[in-house]
Amino acid sequence: MKKLSAIMLIVTILFTMLSIPVQAIDENTLEDTTPSGIVYDDIGIEIEDFATSNTGKYASFATSVFKGDKILYSKHDGYIDRENKILADENSVYEWGSISKLLVWVSVMQLNEAGKLDLNTDIREYLPKGFLTKLKYNEPITMLNLMNHNAGWQEVMSNIEVANEADIISLEQALKNTEPAQAFKPGEVTAYSNWGTALAGYIVQRISGIDYSEYVHKNIFEPLGMKHTSISSNYKDTPWVREQREKEKSYLISTQGENKIDESLGTAMFFILLYPAGSATGTLADITTFAQSFVSDNCVLFKNKKTLDLLLSASDFYGDSDIPKICHGLFVTEYAVRTLGHGGNTMAGSANLVFDRDSKTGVVVLTNQQIETTFCNGIPEIIFGVFKDNPIYTNREITKQPDISGNYVVSRGVFEGNSKIFPCFNYLSLKVSDNPNLYTYDDNPILTRISDNIYCFSDDSSFLYSTINADGNVILEGSSASYIKNDLLIYEFISVIVLAIIVGITLIALIVKAIKKLAKKYKPVPAGKAILVGQLSKVIVAILVAVYLLCTVELAPTVITIICIAIGLFSLLCLVSAIFTLKALIIESEIKVLTRVRYIISILCNVYTLGFVIYFQLFNFWL
Repeated sequence: MKKLSAIMLIVTILFTMLSIPVQAIDENTLEDTTPSGIVYDDIGIEIEDFATSNTGKYASFATSVFKGDKILYSKHDGYIDRENKILADENSVYEWGSISKLLVWVSVMQLNEAGKLDLNTDIREYLPKGFLTKLKYNEPITMLNLMNHNAGWQEVMSNIEVANEADIISLEQALKNTEPAQAFKPGEVTAYSNWGTALAGYIVQRISGIDYSEYVHKNIFEPLGMKHTSISSNYKDTPWVREQREKEKSYLISTQGENKIDESLGTAMFFILLYPAGSATGTLADITTFAQSFVSDNCVLFKNKKTLDLLLSASDFYGDSDIPKICHGLFVTEYAVRTLGHGGNTMAGSANLVFDRDSKTGVVVLTNQQIETTFCNGIPEIIFGVFKDNPIYTNREITKQPDISGNYVVSRGVFEGNSKIFPCFNYLSLKVSDNPNLYTYDDNPILTRISDNIYCFSDDSSFLYSTINADGNVILEGSSASYIKNDLLIYEFISVIVLAIIVGITLIALIVKAIKKLAKKYKPVPAGKAILVGQLSKVIVAILVAVYLLCTVELAPTVITIICIAIGLFSLLCLVSAIFTLKALIIESEIKVLTRVRYIISILCNVYTLGFVIYFQLFNFWL
């Protein structure tokens, strides 16, 4: 894609022209500083200085800072379409991403308030009979499990969004098509789940008797006056939003390291099939109004203030500590003060919504950039301070120093079925340094123990909490996912390397055999055909496994099924080859020693390939 450095120079000149003035604050009703200590009148200066210091790192961003019902600061900056020099303004719409999930949890709490939904009831009572088909455990799954992202589901390994509007299907069918396997017992491990949230949205739909999109408009958007926000998968609920969205473009900008990226992604419009989990799109003003409802003294979303209090109360904690992790679907983030909120990412944008209920101060950041972190993380820090000033960080006390070295797999992954091979390619290997409180990854510092059970990341922005699960394994808990110690990971990774070596040698043997045949120097052996079948089968299995690993998300379910069946069939051919080769080894008494060695190696390689496929369940197409 074309580089846009010349246009970015123009953006730099225009930065200071787009700020909306800070509104006057009534000092009789408001404190005069943010939680980080910034005087309200200086909020604009701080954010604009931040933007100037990060010139070249953004296409556009929109941000608002509020306290209670008052907007302290609002700003649109940069280009919503750099190619056509369209500036971001109050009519620009941005994708919320996973902030959309808050609409689900508000809806759930409304139904709970109305007595139509119990947070502790098994959700199967609200679903069609037999709807959940891949459960591993018999324990109940409650709405609280969905809100806390600990129902036990592994990551969805199929597409949950489509580029063609004609491919949109109903929420019910999308949930059925993408249902992941259950890898953990409910309540055991936090593993962020788009699928689980979409399922909660579907339950809202079933209990209310109307489409989820219609429910949100009637019970959230309309009471708040949010006329410029869409939630449906194809924007059909708010045509104005689609019209605006089609005018806008998205970008991928990364300035970290030597490899700088600055690409236009075009409109990057995708239609999210599990739409309750991430399809909201709208203006800064609308999402700010929604955010303010969480700190309002008179929240119109609930009839009883106790419902809002319950929503914003802790529903899950780190280990056995009193440090809250999640508040009924809202994530707790520790800046200098404790905040609640949710971030979001889509193929077209990144966003963050953060508020401190004690001071009633909140921040919304919206961008038209994929995987944007500079502004989504940086602006909230301006308002709420940094984690290093948080009591969790400053009140250090280390009384024990257990060694947490080992290999860890992230809980938001795949552990069941034909995708269980993936974790061995992506795990965290921790090693203790000379300092017993400092741990490294690839020889780089990554975690520092700051107190018992609490380990801070090297950038001092967040932490992990160590605990022991029922199986005796160490778990490093994060807010949305955890790292689970698994000593088998390194051996599983080695097993993949061994298969790669076997296939590599097999390819060389096939090439040598072909050259000898062309030169008419090839001498057949009794089990030659069986060995050839095994060699070809091993190569084909490896190719199919590689295709599956590299293209799983892009492949249609039917194609994945065909690949898995083919892997199973060619693995069986490896077994057949091993059997016939073993038969020849036993029956043929005049086979030369070197040939016998070849037979034995062929048998072992075929058996290894079959065992590899069985262990990683690569034939398991029904999952």
